[in-house]
Amino acid sequence: MAGFFDRFRSPEPEPVRAELTREGYEEVLGLLRTDNKILAIKRIRELTGMGLLEAKNLSEAIEAGRWAPAPDGSLADRVRELVAEDRVADAVRMVAQETGMTEDEASRFIGSLDQG
Repeated sequence: MAGFFDRFRSPEPEPVRAELTREGYEEVLGLLRTDNKILAIKRIRELTGMGLLEAKNLSEAIEAGRWAPAPDGSLADRVRELVAEDRVADAVRMVAQETGMTEDEASRFIGSLDQG
């Protein structure tokens, strides 16, 4: 009979999930550097709505240097900034690292961008 009444229950809402912001990342990183792993996991859960295992895995990835928030701005905008500063080699290296392109492909990508 339990199955009959299940139809009338409202479904439990999905937990609200958010990405870990740069500010949250810095806060968690500070906790990890002071050996407050439990507080770091708790803070990740508060900021993102993640479950315990997900938050633990993320804290371990942050601690090991395998995760950081995405940089601000699009790749094209960041490339334009570097080119404007006459740092084309740095722009090529960044594009190659972030996209997996070869340096030749990254150079062609940079050349194809409008510099506006």
